[in-house]
Order: sequence, then structure tokens, then C-alpha cells
Amino acid sequence: MAPLQLLEGAGAATADLGPIWIVEEAAGHLRSQGRKGPASQLRLYRLFGDFLTVVGERTLAADVKRTDAVMSMLRQAGANDGVVVCSHRAAAVPLLAEQLELYGKLHYVLEVDPTRSIEFARARKGVRITAPKVRVEEASWTSVSLSQPAGSSDCFAANLGKGSLGQVNDLTCFALSIGGIDGYQRGVLIGMTSLTVDDKLKRLAQLLAWTRWIRLTVRRAARTSKAPAALGRVRTIQDSPGKAVAGIQIRANRRLSASHDLREAQQRAQTPEVPVDMERRLTAAKTTLNVVELFAGAGGMGLGFLNALGADGRGFRIAGSAEIHPVYAQTLRQNHAYMERAGLTPADTTPHECVPMDLCSSAVRKRLGAVARERGDVDVVIGGPPCQGFSSANRNSWSSSNPNNRLVDAFMDCVGQMNPRILLMENVQGILWTPRDRTSSGPSVATHVLKRLERMGYLVFPKLLDAVWYGAPQNRNRFFLLGIHKDVGYQPDDFGAWGPFPKPTHGPGTGNEFVSVRDAIRDLPRLLNGDDRAERAYVNNSAALQQNAFLRQMRAGAPADVVWDHVTSRHADYVIERYKRIPQGKNWEAVRELMTNYADVERTHSNIYRRLAWSEPAITMGHYRKSMIIHPSQHRGLSLREAARLQSFPDWFRFAGSEDGSLDGGLVHKQQQLANAVCPSVTKAVAEFILNL
Repeated sequence: MAPLQLLEGAGAATADLGPIWIVEEAAGHLRSQGRKGPASQLRLYRLFGDFLTVVGERTLAADVKRTDAVMSMLRQAGANDGVVVCSHRAAAVPLLAEQLELYGKLHYVLEVDPTRSIEFARARKGVRITAPKVRVEEASWTSVSLSQPAGSSDCFAANLGKGSLGQVNDLTCFALSIGGIDGYQRGVLIGMTSLTVDDKLKRLAQLLAWTRWIRLTVRRAARTSKAPAALGRVRTIQDSPGKAVAGIQIRANRRLSASHDLREAQQRAQTPEVPVDMERRLTAAKTTLNVVELFAGAGGMGLGFLNALGADGRGFRIAGSAEIHPVYAQTLRQNHAYMERAGLTPADTTPHECVPMDLCSSAVRKRLGAVARERGDVDVVIGGPPCQGFSSANRNSWSSSNPNNRLVDAFMDCVGQMNPRILLMENVQGILWTPRDRTSSGPSVATHVLKRLERMGYLVFPKLLDAVWYGAPQNRNRFFLLGIHKDVGYQPDDFGAWGPFPKPTHGPGTGNEFVSVRDAIRDLPRLLNGDDRAERAYVNNSAALQQNAFLRQMRAGAPADVVWDHVTSRHADYVIERYKRIPQGKNWEAVRELMTNYADVERTHSNIYRRLAWSEPAITMGHYRKSMIIHPSQHRGLSLREAARLQSFPDWFRFAGSEDGSLDGGLVHKQQQLANAVCPSVTKAVAEFILNL
């Protein structure tokens, strides 16, 4: 990297200390020669005045310690004066402090883990050995204005006293809270330094902040240069949402999707519908079809199939469910048992067993197939391989090297072993443009999947479906691929332009308005920030149920006077103050001036700090707590039950919090399961279409 000039004056606060040597663990999935899996790469920067330069880089071999690599880079760069800044994520800072003391030429500011205990020189409340986090909660904070690469930032710093780091004593321990938050917050930085506090707390904070600012600075430099080819392709899709990819029009955002839906509805109204020739080739001899559910998660896809019912009483049985996470497997067991016990599905339509299964294992796949065939042929295989590698909410993972991306092949291996007549795979839109191979010139993962299934004898039909089309109160665009084995006897032209998928039941041209947030959650009791009572009273309003079809679906099968899991995470006071200032339908941009603890607020996702609007469907429900999604009128985050309804999960459906089946606690597990889930309303619509094949 050529020397990068920062904001004028950014280095003024520390200029008299000489050059600042900043150690970073560089991002990227790099591989060292002869070593499998990702390798770590360290990079050394030199900040002098307002100029930042890369002066060293080291990809670590298996037998090289990080601390030794850091010292080697410093020596090679001729670092004989100045200050070293290093995060505990880049190297073992106790060992680094010892080696820097032996080197004897450099001062240092080292970030330490706030939860790891250190020994302080003076006791507070009779305690000397404690985690810095504890002292932070009792600290006296000083306002400091730091000069960062993007401009000044109001922060707070605190002197925590003298302490020891490894074998080095008499170091100053201090804390830095980036942004205008005077107290402990998640992400507070703890530093240990050989500089004295006489060097001023502001200067120590200025140095420690580089453990966070360095990556931001390099990213900004990269954005001003030519983008890599793979990123360029993704941006082209995002910037030109009308572009067809594998015959599919990308649905980039809600505004453009709404415009596309209106045009589609107008075209359907003007074009006579060609009847689809449904001869019941799949279901002619069966009243119950056997389904195997792969990568089941919490079971959203399977729930849709269990709820599906044909006009003549035909339905589905889940002959086997496979999920590797033991807590998620517990969720499956509990809800399958509840459905049969409450008569929500016929007897013997849920799996006889559900234990954690690794579908990357050929032996496990064979065992699952054998268990399923004990109940007859495998008619349908469904599943949603984990999508983190393709998700727009996790853009750093757009790479074929992400291990989650390989699970798509495990799904197809299962299809090859079980040879179902129908398959249904779900994923995010990113599967359309994520390259299959490490080089960006290769086919996308979606193209790879289509070609492999075609070789396996399937007619394949890819399509983007929006959950809001099928009665879910949420805009959630997902890629679905329906495969029909050629032996069933259908031809591609049998299904018309829309393919073998159900037409929308809600939205333009359907006669039904989209289900709104008000339709979905208005009846639920009011909550305060952090309310965590798992069971609370519910007022059953018969008039509201009669007028609201979606609410009737949500309450069916649940106890009449109780609502479960209407619980919220507790957010800090400063977060609640932000919530209060955000109107319905708006996001973090409404409080931009308060977002001071975000290193680069311009990179913030548009759905962060989004307050839902009563009159509209919700935005896509990812991890609603991490995204800080706000209730339309109450100044708090969403509850688990509210988010579940927005995903079209009924009120009787409960997420396990632990492997032993606990329904109390474990909110983090529950929130993640919901974030990963498929909307049951969508798969129910697809399943009922399949019943007509």
C-alpha cells in the first residue's frame, strides 16, 4: 500500500512520541503453503504524522508464534523508537509486553481482554486481582475528543490504576469508550501501557483507538481504489437490480420489489392464464407423501409441509429430520411432539427420532435415508443449507472458501443417495452471484447446483419468492429451487412462465392486501425494556380473531388465555434514548449524530436501528436483536414472540434454549434459530402446490 494521508492533524496528538507502530491481524482467508484451512496474517503499519504506511506483513506458519512474528517485523522495519500498538486478537499481549521490555527501544499500548483478570497494585473494595471490566463499571470517566481518520469523535476514558501484565509490573491500565457513552458498554477497550499517565489520558486513548481504527482506515483506502472483480460483480447486481441472473430478477430492496410486483400484477391481468396440466402424476397413488427435512434448523420448512393440506385431504409426513445443532434438534423434538399431542397434525406424521446429525458424513446420510425408508419411499427432500456465506447481512463472507458454502453440496449428496421424486432447496439471494470457485470468473453457486441436479435427472425451476406474497407480515425474499425428477413425467412447458410455484395470494392483483405489522402483533401485551417473563396472561379478543385471518392462524393451537415467549432483551439506556428519537419506518440515519460508537457509520446496514411501521409489512427478520429492530410505538426492541409472528410461526411454537429442552432462558439460542428460519407460510403454499402434481 502506498503511504496513505489521513485527515489533516490526525497524528498531531501523538506526534512527539515518534512513529506509531500498529499491529493488525489482516482480514481474508489466506492459506500458508502446505497447510489446510485459513492461515493468520499479521500486518505492521507505521503511522508518522498524518501518513500511514504498510512496513511489514507475515503469513503465519503452523510453528510460528504470533509474538515472535510481531517482534521480527519490528526489527526488520527498523523500529528503534516510538510506540507499538497491538490488540489482544493479533498477539498474546502478556508475552509481547515481556519481549518489548527485553527489546528496550519501544514504548507500547496493548489492548487486553476486559474479562481476563489482572493484578492491580492497589486494591479497590479489598480486591486486587480482578477483571478490568469490573473496575470499568466503577470508574470515573473523563471526556476526551479524539482525532480519528474520519474526523473528531467524542469519547470517554478512565484511569483504572497500576497493574501487571504477565511478568511486567507497574503498567498503567486504562479504559476507552468510543462514542458519547460515559460508562461500560459492550466493546469498551482496555489498554495496558508502559507510558506514564503524565502523557495524558487523551493521548493514551488516541493510541489505543488505533486497534479499531486501523481496519477502518485501510477499508476506506481500498474503497478509493479499484474494487476486486468479485465485489464488482456483486455491486453491479445491487446497483442494477433489474439485471437478470440465471433468469431471475434480483429483488434488491422493498421499493424496487414493490414496483416489480405491480408490473407483474398488471401483466398477469392483461395476459390470459394458460391452465397447467396437473395429472396427479406424483400423488395419484398416495394420500400421504414422505418428506425428509435436511438442515432443518428450527423446522420452519417442515412446519409448512405438515400444515399443508390438499383439497382431497392429502398431506405430508416428515419421515426424517436432520440438524447438527443439539439445541435446534431439541426444538424439533419439542414442537413435533406438541403438534401430535394437540392434534395439529395427524398421528404418525412426525419423525420417530431426531438426534443431531452431520450431513457432511456419508454414513450419516445413509442412516438418515434408511430411517426414512422404514416409513415408505422418500417422495420429497427439503432443506435450507446454512446461508451465512451468501447473505447480504454478512458481506465479508461472499466467498467460496466460506465452509458454509460447501454445505450446499452435502444437500445434493443427500438427494443423490435418497433419489426423491421432488426436492425443494431454500437459500438467500446471494447464492445467485457468489462464485462457486475461488476465482470470481467461475459459475455462481446457484448455477453449479442447477447443472448438477440436471445431470442427476431433475427438471429444475429456480425462483425468488417473497414471504409477503403468501400472507407473512414480512418482506423476505429468498431463493427457492424446485426439482422434479424426469421419471414423474412432467415437461418444463407444463407449468408456464411462473413455473411450478404457487401464485401470490396477497398483494397487487390478488384482492388481498399484504399482512401488516399491526395485523400481526397489535394484540400482544405491552412490555418494558428487558421484560423476561416467559409466560404471561393473554386477553383473547374474539372480535379481533374474527376480523383478522392471520391472527387466527397464529393463535390456533395455543392456550386461549396465555402467550409464551413474549420476552425482550435488555438494552442500555443510551440505546433506548436512540430508539425514542426514531420515527416509524426510519432507521439509524434519523439519529446519525448519536451513532458515535460505530467506527464507520457509513458502512452500517440500512436495517440497523429500524423502527417498524404499523401499516406496512416488516422488514426482513434477520437477527432482530443484533439489528436493533424497534417496536412501532413502544421504545424497546422486539420480543421473541413478536419476531416469531412476523416470521409466521404460530404462538404454540416454542424455541428450545438448551439441549435439555429448557424453555426458560437461552434467549440468544432462540433468537439465532428464528433468524435462520424459513417462513412456514411460504413452504405451506409451495407444499400445497406440490400436492397437486
